[in-house]
Amino acid sequence: MQNEKTIHLMKREDSAKLNRIIGLIEGTQPGPCVVGVGGIHGNEPAGVQALQQIVNMLQHKNHQFRGKFLALRGNLPALRRHVRYIDEDLNRIWFPSIIDKIRRKPKEELQSSERRQIKSMLHILDDFLPEKPSQPAIFVDLHSFSANGDMFAITAPRKNHLDLFGRMHVPLVFGIQKTLQGAALRYYQDRGHITLVVEGGPHQSRITVKNNVAATLTLLNKAGCLSTSDLQALTNYETYLDKENAHLPRQVDLVYQHMIEPGDHFEMRPGFKNFQEISKGEWLASDKEGKIRSHCDGYLLMPLYQQQGNDGFFITQKHT
Repeated sequence: MQNEKTIHLMKREDSAKLNRIIGLIEGTQPGPCVVGVGGIHGNEPAGVQALQQIVNMLQHKNHQFRGKFLALRGNLPALRRHVRYIDEDLNRIWFPSIIDKIRRKPKEELQSSERRQIKSMLHILDDFLPEKPSQPAIFVDLHSFSANGDMFAITAPRKNHLDLFGRMHVPLVFGIQKTLQGAALRYYQDRGHITLVVEGGPHQSRITVKNNVAATLTLLNKAGCLSTSDLQALTNYETYLDKENAHLPRQVDLVYQHMIEPGDHFEMRPGFKNFQEISKGEWLASDKEGKIRSHCDGYLLMPLYQQQGNDGFFITQKHT
């Protein structure tokens, strides 16, 4: 049976927006508000699938849950077409000036599919992620990537972020949140909320769904929403993350980002994967100017093996 908050939320949304709401778990005890979004990029269905599994696990545990957990789908048209975006990258336009225009303009006057999607999302998110909150919420954005390799998470090296995410058994990457201009992560972080991006694994891999489920449930546990006595699977997922990620660095800093511009004809060399150790001068990719070599020793992250996207690759080094 749906609780009153869910019914109120759904009554004010049209049928297209109903598809956006995966579920709302509202606990009977006080606790933090956690918002999980999957599918901000339409070719990354694993985040949506993970949130669906989590909602299924928790839908009868309202009496044990502390706080609220809202799960949403992001770019609905792109998810239906299995493409990263329709007109523009939905996760590169969360600039305050653009969001202000989206808020002020009628939906039919917005010029891109992605801006219309954001307007629909804001109708829901504004209730859970207010500007300048008295109590910060937790915003979790679930993603996947085009290469092979291990999972990781992106956040800011702030105390309230590290107190929570530093205990999740997932490698943390610092610095990318500053370079991904227009990302929802940065938008809500600048408004006082605690934010995390989970990059669960390759786009179509079953392990990516499991990684995103494990990371999100572990987060809910560390945030105080659930205990292991409430959900026995929590212990198994935490043990799984600890084992799977034991060989990875716990925290790394971004030291280089390779941006792609129109007409570059960028092509990553085959076979690279996340957290692969690379050496200074190593040939990583090519473009119209020739070979692109690594500027330094480090760990490679998110080498681009898809047509859409303007981030060629990232290089990180152990956090000091």
